[in-house]
Amino acid sequence: MTPKNQFTNRFLKIIANLQFAISLLFLTAILIALGTVIEQDQAITFYKESYPTTNPLFGFLDWQILLTLGLNKLYSAPIFIITIFVFALSLIACTFTTQLPSLRKFRLWNFLTSKKQFQTLSTSSFIEKNLANITFYRAHNFQYHIFRQRRKNYAYVGLFGRLAPIVVHFSVLLLVIGTSFSAVTSYNVQAIIPRGEVFHFQNIVRSGSAATVSYSSSLRVNDFWITYTKEDKTNQFYTDLSILSSSSSEIDRKTIFVNEPLVYDNITVYQTDWDIIALQANINQSPLLQIPLKKSSRNGSKFWLGSISLDSASKNSFTILVRDLNKDIYLYDVKGNLIKTLALGENFSVDSKNVIRFSSFLTSTGLQIKEDPGLLTVYFSFLLILLSTYVSFFSYSQIWGLEQNRGLLVGGKSNRAVLAFQEESRKLFSSL
Repeated sequence: MTPKNQFTNRFLKIIANLQFAISLLFLTAILIALGTVIEQDQAITFYKESYPTTNPLFGFLDWQILLTLGLNKLYSAPIFIITIFVFALSLIACTFTTQLPSLRKFRLWNFLTSKKQFQTLSTSSFIEKNLANITFYRAHNFQYHIFRQRRKNYAYVGLFGRLAPIVVHFSVLLLVIGTSFSAVTSYNVQAIIPRGEVFHFQNIVRSGSAATVSYSSSLRVNDFWITYTKEDKTNQFYTDLSILSSSSSEIDRKTIFVNEPLVYDNITVYQTDWDIIALQANINQSPLLQIPLKKSSRNGSKFWLGSISLDSASKNSFTILVRDLNKDIYLYDVKGNLIKTLALGENFSVDSKNVIRFSSFLTSTGLQIKEDPGLLTVYFSFLLILLSTYVSFFSYSQIWGLEQNRGLLVGGKSNRAVLAFQEESRKLFSSL
């Protein structure tokens, strides 16, 4: 063997080692856990506020160290990519150096020739009559594949169970390929879109290095509404969406809600959030006004604030508070005193000259648009993992027979479900 071949064999033996693969898998799990704890692909200001130098996480991790190590983009960081790549190499090496050769070995005829070999099996017995033909015919009824060579007999069943590790390796490789392809070709767009507006795919939050964003299509928000529970809490929020072509003609339309996205041409649109951006009102006989509202929160409760002024006098300025779309509108004076609680469409006479009427809310819907070309590959890999896990529970059982002058020596073994195999063997041999 040449030095080059020696080095290749030594390298393959190292990366195909089970302990080495488990170490890589453990490191991958740690990196994924870090990526779950540390928010990914956020703005720098977010990390400055969340991981300040004055109060670092774990006593040392502040925003500067986090950005230097690339922990804000962990899934595209070199350490993560290298770990996944080496793990894939380990799976490939193990498949070709261990799994495939072992499968070929299991398919070969494997005859036993001495009584000592039978003593190593999990079950064995001696039949005083040479009933090899009957014995292995009965084994055939148990779905065994039978081989005979003169006085030697061999049968096996459950070879699919030996295929399972190979399929697991292949499916994990497919998962790595799918996720890697997704990392470089997928993109993520987020937007808050007012009702009735048309939106183009512009606010890209994250995109892979080879991602291609479709600018030919656009979205139109036809309507947005919220349903409530009997306790007056938000139950679900819905968005009526249309996908428009470059000529503004409607291609597809669907009402989406949380966990029910719109899927069209590999593009998936999710419902994520909602907002109240303005309150429409009439003052006396004036045209319709839009009063901007700003969302705030306190103690976990959301509310919206705005203000309206009838004239330059401070006594005719009011603060507006809204808690939800189906709840009342609260008016406060400049001193913070509640002066009126109104419903939509209700008139409020400020004085003998001024009447305010709030007619409707101007709402917006929060959407997330994703395109992930590798998603089907990832789903298919998980399907293979589930199937191979199920197949791995199939027992691979073997029985042998050696014809002797005084009778038949039989025995067998199984890689799992040993008690069930022993019961099966008893049925095969006991009544002979």
